[in-house]
Parts: sequence; C-alpha cells; structure tokens
Amino acid sequence: MIAHDHSRPQHTIKAMHLKNLINSALTRPTLAAAIVTVVPALLLAAAFVFQYGVGLAPCVLCVYQRWPYAAIIAVGLVAFVLGRRGHAKPAAALIFLTALIFIGESILAAYHVGVEHRWWASVFEGCSTGFDIAGGGSILDKIESTAAVRCDAVAWSLFGISMAGYNALIAFAMGIYAAVASIMVTRKANGF
Repeated sequence: MIAHDHSRPQHTIKAMHLKNLINSALTRPTLAAAIVTVVPALLLAAAFVFQYGVGLAPCVLCVYQRWPYAAIIAVGLVAFVLGRRGHAKPAAALIFLTALIFIGESILAAYHVGVEHRWWASVFEGCSTGFDIAGGGSILDKIESTAAVRCDAVAWSLFGISMAGYNALIAFAMGIYAAVASIMVTRKANGF
C-alpha cells in the first residue's frame, strides 16, 4: 500500500513528481542518452511505416533526413553505454554532439519545408521529376535516374503541417533538450 502525504495537496505532490522526472531527464546521463536515442528511433520507425505500411514513397530530401537520425542513434547508444559505466562527462559530450546533429537535422527539414512551399527550389539532385529531353544522354537513362517523388509535393500533412514540418519542429526541440541535458549532466558530474 502506498502511503500518501496528506499534509500537501495532491496537485503539489504530482507537481513534485513531474519536477523530479524532468530533473532526472536532464541530469542523468543514461536517461538523457536513452531519450536522444529513442526519439529518432521512433521517428525512423514512423518513416518506415509511412513508406512500407501506408505506401508513401519518400522523396530525396526525405531520405536525406533519415541519415542524421541514424547517426544520432549510434552516438546516443555510445553515450548510454558510457553513462552506464559511470563516465558522465564523455557521455555528456556525446549528448551535446547529438544536439548539434539534431539542429542540423532541423535545418535540413526546414529547408525541405521551404521546397514544399516553393519558397525556393531544391539544390539537391533528384528532387524534381522534370528533365531536359534535348540534353545529352538517352531518354531511358533520364527516366531511370529521375526521382519517383517530387520534393515539393506534400505527401501527408496534419493540421496543415507536413512530415518535414513536424520533423523540423521535433528535431529542433530535441536539439535544445540534448544541449541543455549535456550541460546539466556535466554540471552534476562537476558537483554543481
């Protein structure tokens, strides 16, 4: 049976539990590393579900946005192992590295949003299904090398925000979280 502190209101107890949970997520290297590893793993899983389960083929920019998450997962796993072994400062450094990669990912995703809204044309090859028939090479080669999905076409959106838009928002938020967590883990390891 759980003993309750009747001297404090229930909402105060819940607020204290939430504060402790947030503090742990920011100061414990293993928990911070787990968070920065699990979030991109879930995002990649969702991307593959949309691709293979729902049938939404990714464009070139969508595929490029998967690579930073793969890197974050690898770095996050190493940070987790270091944290488990009591090496908080090296784990914090790797968590900070994930923050930089998350921010880079958010910039790439925001760039993709700009392409979707036609604010600018993509500089990446394969983002357009158009090709020049008069140019060199055979038409068959051009058709085979052409992307199946245009980068400026929104395949799915929710509340007017595309997958690239959600990716930009989530990656930016995770970048801020990872940066703050790396600082807090380092401070705790230094005794502050």
